[in-house]
Amino acid sequence: MDTDLLRTFIEVSKTRHFGRAAENLYLTQSAVSFRIRQLEQQLGVSLFARHRNNIQLTQSGEHLLPYAETILQTLGRAKQALIGDDAMPHQLAVGAPQACWEMGLQCWLDDWFSEQPQGAMRLETGNREQLCRQLLERSLDLAVLTEPSKIDEITVSQVSEIHLNLVSRTPGLTADVLANQPWLDWSSNTVPSLIPVELQNRIPALQTGSIQQALQHLLKHGGVTYLPQLLISQYLENEKLHLVAEVPALVRPIYLAYRTDNEQQPHVASLLKRPLRLDAFPV
Repeated sequence: MDTDLLRTFIEVSKTRHFGRAAENLYLTQSAVSFRIRQLEQQLGVSLFARHRNNIQLTQSGEHLLPYAETILQTLGRAKQALIGDDAMPHQLAVGAPQACWEMGLQCWLDDWFSEQPQGAMRLETGNREQLCRQLLERSLDLAVLTEPSKIDEITVSQVSEIHLNLVSRTPGLTADVLANQPWLDWSSNTVPSLIPVELQNRIPALQTGSIQQALQHLLKHGGVTYLPQLLISQYLENEKLHLVAEVPALVRPIYLAYRTDNEQQPHVASLLKRPLRLDAFPV
């Protein structure tokens, strides 16, 4: 049985709302509904009694809930045990989007790692949904997110922020001409409601999970994109890039997410005490 179906069932049973469950799982509401229908078809029972603004577990749903939770918990522990077979006892598994690794996340981890005489790390790359799923499955101890998780089992702490400026290789651009500029989006790095209206609901000319790919595409082909202030400073000085006038900078929070019952809590607590700056851009 697909564990994603069980996880979706558990989330709907908690929220009693398909829309809120979809938001918490970073899915569309139609995807949540489809998963529940799939699970009901596989089991041959109805799991929810659906009424307007009132979703309740059926008797079959009530019976399934503790089994579903046990299956996911057992699977998570099994994955962690298998990972640990070839790992040192204090291995810390950390996941983050590609862009965060490019902004110097590993430098922050290296400082911590140098103080762990018998430590070990495993580093993973993924999007927000993948990282949260790995946290729940206990295959990750810590994840770096640019948006907070709303899943009860995951604790989230804001630890930093990044400042982004809208830039182009074309000098003199202003907000009123953005509609004619190709839009470059690295891993949905901006909140749509916060960017200029001329860029909202645009199909990106480039969509990538890498800041460096976005930067190189911008330098070679043109367009506009938001990039971290420290990264673009040298390009602004030598006039290879230019700020788009009349467009304010964006401030994006950075969060550390981890399971509330994390077995690596001492290591997580140690990392939380360290200032995190995600604009180091190591060479």
